[in-house]
Amino acid sequence: MPNKMKLSDADLLSLFHADSDFQTNFTARHYARKTLVYSPFEEKNLVFVVRSGRLRIYLAYEDKEFTLALLEKGDVFSTHTPAFVQALEGTEILVCSTATFRQALARRPELSLTMVKVLGELLRNSIQTIEGLAFKDVRLRLVDFLLGAAADRGQVTPQGTVVQLGLGTEDIALLVGTTRQTISQIINDFIKAGLLVKIDRKTLLIKELDAFKEMKEFS
Repeated sequence: MPNKMKLSDADLLSLFHADSDFQTNFTARHYARKTLVYSPFEEKNLVFVVRSGRLRIYLAYEDKEFTLALLEKGDVFSTHTPAFVQALEGTEILVCSTATFRQALARRPELSLTMVKVLGELLRNSIQTIEGLAFKDVRLRLVDFLLGAAADRGQVTPQGTVVQLGLGTEDIALLVGTTRQTISQIINDFIKAGLLVKIDRKTLLIKELDAFKEMKEFS
């Protein structure tokens, strides 16, 4: 299970502005798209907070990669895991030592409670990811991804639910665990069936959200 947790904007403001000593221990780092940020082979024991951009957490075995999670603004991650961290777009992170971060949490116990809740959500999401890879075909894994994206960031319109994924076909394929060609084919099938409309390269209109829910329910 990746060591990921999420801080809300309020938590971030509380942590950095109410604890100036803690703030000075963080170092800002910037990474370009597709840059490998951390690998399992590094001995650094660090914690970082995503300030902007998006990162992918994944495992790699020979020529196969398994995406475990996406990190976005407010997400917190530690580097002492067997996972790789890659920037999916231009990204800024704030980095400090694990010991320093632990000391800050000891001074701010309310943030520890927030993180306990997030770790529970992460465990649930990790189990869902494993179940999907083990028991579902690619089409159903994509359906799960689209439903999750619609729930997280979908905007309901008279035409359907607009989802700004912020991800291209290649990135979606990495998350779902398949090839870009396969994802493109399935999305085109959904478009031909009248379930999806491609607004631009990273934005979809889900016209029949209930149809996707039925696919998941009866899978």
